[in-house]
Amino acid sequence: MIVTLTNQKGGCGKSTTTMNLALGTAALNYRTALIDADEQKSCIETLQDHTKPNLNLYEAKKDVGSLATKLKDKFDFIFIDTPPHSHHVMFQAMAVSDFIIIPLQASPLDIRSAKRTIDACEKVQKEVGRKIPSYFLLNRVNPRTTLSKEIGTYIRELYSVPLLQSRLHNRVAYAQSLMHGKSVIEFSRSSDAALEVTNLLKEVHRIFQDQ
Repeated sequence: MIVTLTNQKGGCGKSTTTMNLALGTAALNYRTALIDADEQKSCIETLQDHTKPNLNLYEAKKDVGSLATKLKDKFDFIFIDTPPHSHHVMFQAMAVSDFIIIPLQASPLDIRSAKRTIDACEKVQKEVGRKIPSYFLLNRVNPRTTLSKEIGTYIRELYSVPLLQSRLHNRVAYAQSLMHGKSVIEFSRSSDAALEVTNLLKEVHRIFQDQ
């Protein structure tokens, strides 16, 4: 299963989410690969000094599509982190994906700007001739507000792309865990952040199995 996390707008927490999903999946004993196709190389630089069982890191640029295809039979799950501004790399990653996650901050401006990503996703699906399950993920949500409920309604009014039930909140544990090269599940298993990532993993796996 190839999962691409993408959004043409930066600052949505895409790399942090990619790392937590990959680390969390590897911790469940799945053979897992993380392909860092973002020129900032946040995933590689954060995790390269921390050896993890079942997790392999790869760097890619314009060859992201061919690399993911070559690795597909070797891993149970491949997670791809894409750059915010490279159409070519994003298109290549989407085209080989089995599942697309579009992280969004709970802001009307961020949600409106997601139209470019949705348009790109629709274009890719037409070109490859198959439907690729694509979902929004609300990320960096303030846990002390009820704004996320209104934002959910706002998204459904604008787009046909569904919204994952799981949401990731703006919590210190996400930064703390990655400082140690760990997912929040490994770093603090009983924390609210760990529960959020666990629920997200379960939801993604369930949706894919139901397709």
